[in-house]
Amino acid sequence: MTTRERLRRTLSGELPDRIAVCEICIWPETLERWKSEGLPADADPITWLGMDPLVLLWFDCSLRLPTEVIEDCGDYYIDRDGDGVVWKRWRSHTATPTHLDTLIKTPDDWYAYRDRLAPSPDRIPADYADRLRARDEQGFYLAVTPVEPMWWVLMTLGFELGLSFIADYPDVVEDMVARQADLSLALIDMATNIGKPDALWYFSDLCYRNGMLFSPRIFREILLPHLKRVTQACHDRGLQTIFHCDGYVGEFIPLIVEAGFDAIQPLEARAGNDVREYKRLYGDRITLFGNISVEKLSGSVEEAEAEVTAKVGAAAAGGRYIFHSDHSVPPTVPLENFRRAVELAKRIGSYE
Repeated sequence: MTTRERLRRTLSGELPDRIAVCEICIWPETLERWKSEGLPADADPITWLGMDPLVLLWFDCSLRLPTEVIEDCGDYYIDRDGDGVVWKRWRSHTATPTHLDTLIKTPDDWYAYRDRLAPSPDRIPADYADRLRARDEQGFYLAVTPVEPMWWVLMTLGFELGLSFIADYPDVVEDMVARQADLSLALIDMATNIGKPDALWYFSDLCYRNGMLFSPRIFREILLPHLKRVTQACHDRGLQTIFHCDGYVGEFIPLIVEAGFDAIQPLEARAGNDVREYKRLYGDRITLFGNISVEKLSGSVEEAEAEVTAKVGAAAAGGRYIFHSDHSVPPTVPLENFRRAVELAKRIGSYE
């Protein structure tokens, strides 16, 4: 069974030959460590480890404003992106960029710029058709990634101002969300006219370590109707839907189920998520994707294997589980630990 077949069956609630074993983010520093521990210098780590390859293609959902590097400081630089947001980005190590300033600060600012979210074919990567052909030849799983609407609001306004807007100007935020959802739908139509990807994958960290950034009521009033529009359109076109959200998602998963998503990822263990509990509560309604603690993978081989045994054994039962770290793979994880975890997950997660 190819990766594509395996993942499509899993997200549809059917049993594949075994669980899919995936990883979408291995830090550059991790790869350097692994090369010193036996990973061939020219090897793709996913292929070398025998994992299931996922390919993500990012759509341009920005306001398409001019971008520029404002200041180059060697180890880091400061730039302005296509939404007018100013960032500090590190060159010397992997780290989340720092939000410094925004262009949109008032409702009037939004109304002045919102028409720039017009769809156009060049928002889709130029190599999209080539990736589709490679997918069909090689059997990997291909997901397209527009910007999740509420996450775009928070990134474009900044967290503090964005959350204030939700409280003070809910109609404005709803309009921002609606415009981004419209853009997602238009780009999905354009993409499927070229050829059908396997999934839409939204990346959106709407939770933090203690729970949601805003209430379920706000989610249902402002965001849910538009997420439903997107998932329904995807399902009508034969696309599956995946939602990425860091932080504690115990209160969030039922909302994502209600919105119509087929999977939630990565289920951060360090934030208190436990796939075994979520399997009991939601395992027949959504595919659970991840929750393998990188802290455990960074310990002894025995600790890494115990983490995989305990979680994969429970989560894989009956299907609808995909192996993945609980966030991404940092350089604290030894190659041998990760290799053993992958092999063990495939053995435990076999349905044949």
